[in-house]
Amino acid sequence: MTDLEEIHGDVKAEKILKDLEVDKEENPVSPGWEAELIEKSFKEAKLLENDVYTHIETLKKYRNLAAHPVLNSMDILYRPNKELTESLIKNMLEGLLIKHPLFTKNVFSPFMDEVERIKNDFPTQERLKTYLESKFFAHFNKELTEYMFKNLWKIVFKNDGEQEKRNRKINHDVLLIIYNKYQNILFEYIKKEPAFFSDFLDKESILTYLIDFLSLYPEVYFLLQEHTQELLKNRVEKNTSWLVRSIFISNSLKEHFKYIDSKIHSTGSYYNQPYIQTHWLTKDDVAFFNELAKEKGIVNEFYDLMISHYYHTGSYDGADISFERCIRPFYEEFNKEQYETLLSETNYNPQCYDGKYGSRNKILLEVAKKVMPDIDLEGTYTNIF
Repeated sequence: MTDLEEIHGDVKAEKILKDLEVDKEENPVSPGWEAELIEKSFKEAKLLENDVYTHIETLKKYRNLAAHPVLNSMDILYRPNKELTESLIKNMLEGLLIKHPLFTKNVFSPFMDEVERIKNDFPTQERLKTYLESKFFAHFNKELTEYMFKNLWKIVFKNDGEQEKRNRKINHDVLLIIYNKYQNILFEYIKKEPAFFSDFLDKESILTYLIDFLSLYPEVYFLLQEHTQELLKNRVEKNTSWLVRSIFISNSLKEHFKYIDSKIHSTGSYYNQPYIQTHWLTKDDVAFFNELAKEKGIVNEFYDLMISHYYHTGSYDGADISFERCIRPFYEEFNKEQYETLLSETNYNPQCYDGKYGSRNKILLEVAKKVMPDIDLEGTYTNIF
């Protein structure tokens, strides 16, 4: 109670402590304040859960039986057995004495208040995760993890009030961090409650976050009810930006890369435009796929998609953008086969080798010579070099 008041600024805890101080001053030898502390904590401040309050009341009754000279019909003073004593001690420790002060009350509200307070303090998810680990997750158990995740899911995907809109990004980040940390527990929890997790507000701003979550953890998609799966498929097929990131509609990330390649790339209709892109991959898309490819061990397949996206450009501007996003960050890692494809297709597409910045391709030469030492690159790919 004192920690809640002094460290966390809890107004209700402060009031109860002041009231108790007054009572103790008026009746310094009366133990009544002990009972009053429990009652006020439970009924007024809502600091205690029902089970904890019941355990405390039960302990008081057994204490009175054992401490007072009350004899049974055989004139024997009550003495609790070992199992009961261990149970009472365990209930008090887990329910109250070793529990963090914030978790002796309605934990979700102070947790969300804290998340909102620090939402601009951590520039990366890793630093946010470290903070949450230290302050909150160290005190989570299975039941609390499920409770927090369920309520956070509701706020992110089912509510659309002003506060929810204002904090949706940080709340989504925290949701991802919690699921990542407790995947085994939460996978089974979602599996047990598919109806709850299959429900969401069908709005663009919310769908974007839901699709990102399911793309990172596609196994969750298959736990949702069938009508929800079909609805999500229907939505993403009408929005290419969503479709690109919806890994859960494919059997694997590798298959999804091939699917994207076929979906957003096509042949052109003019001699100087042999290919076209129907959608540009964003910086976030590229970073997202790069991280997932590293996790899944399919970086080469990711590079294949990057190369294809560049040489399928249908405009000079598209070539500039695609090169900076898809080629420049990775070209030093391409293998021989990838360079053969990249150079031959780039040399074939005027949108890649012509234009104001067509000379950008020259940075490929040095690395290409290392992986293709037996080929006269400058004589073979004359449009590029």
